[in-house]
Amino acid sequence: MMYLKMSRLFRIALLLLIPALSLATGLPPEHEAKRLMLAAQKSIESEQWDKAEQQLKGIATLNVPLPARFHYMHGQVLFHKSEFDMAQKSFEVYVLQAGEEGEFYINALEMITETDENKNKVKPKVPAAAELTLDKPKDEYLIGLKKLYLTNDDQEALVLQINSILSSNPYTGVRIKQKGSRMGVRYEIKIIGKELQVQEKHYDKAGAPTQIVNRMDVFGVDPFVRYDCDYDRYVCWVYHPVNQYDRWILLDRNEAAAKELSGAMGRLIRFMQGG
Repeated sequence: MMYLKMSRLFRIALLLLIPALSLATGLPPEHEAKRLMLAAQKSIESEQWDKAEQQLKGIATLNVPLPARFHYMHGQVLFHKSEFDMAQKSFEVYVLQAGEEGEFYINALEMITETDENKNKVKPKVPAAAELTLDKPKDEYLIGLKKLYLTNDDQEALVLQINSILSSNPYTGVRIKQKGSRMGVRYEIKIIGKELQVQEKHYDKAGAPTQIVNRMDVFGVDPFVRYDCDYDRYVCWVYHPVNQYDRWILLDRNEAAAKELSGAMGRLIRFMQGG
């Protein structure tokens, strides 16, 4: 989608988890990333899935943008490790980022179908008696996001997912969209200290952009973020957490996306507040 502008924090958490694989050369990060991509491709071709996963994690620790192909390769690895939910999400990220012109576009669509079929065959694990404890339940949503984006940072995973939703559901207000057209409103969020920034880019009829940055200090803000949709006008939105009658962020009509966005924004605000 677009796509995600990977921030510098995205890779830091994995540095302690990755063997010296990604630090094995003195190459600049952009060249080291290409080297590891080639190495991971060879590992995939030889079906060395664990090795490929470590090489892909090595790329994620470098301060470079992740190419669309990275997500396709990550999906292949996850699929062959029977992690079908995460594999499907990785292939979806590739499709949205690479588009129809992507080298593996058709393959990725086929793999999405195959992962969907396989995950329905997998029976849920029944925990053993020893595993039934009174510990705080795991947040499976965040666990999934961190695995998808190869980070151990909850806040970073939420930012990446929110921007993914925003990028793939830009507001145009029309049912039929023209390919490659620039219209409507697009959003992207950033975190600066305890300040949540929402970058809002409007396109006029000629496709010329105007950008506005809305800033919000999250101190004392109610982290409950509501959403709603207007099916006649083909739009969904999330309400501003301070002024709960203000339509804060607009999306094209996609209630599932609006629902996830409102939940993810609420979680992000709580994390920023230290909760």
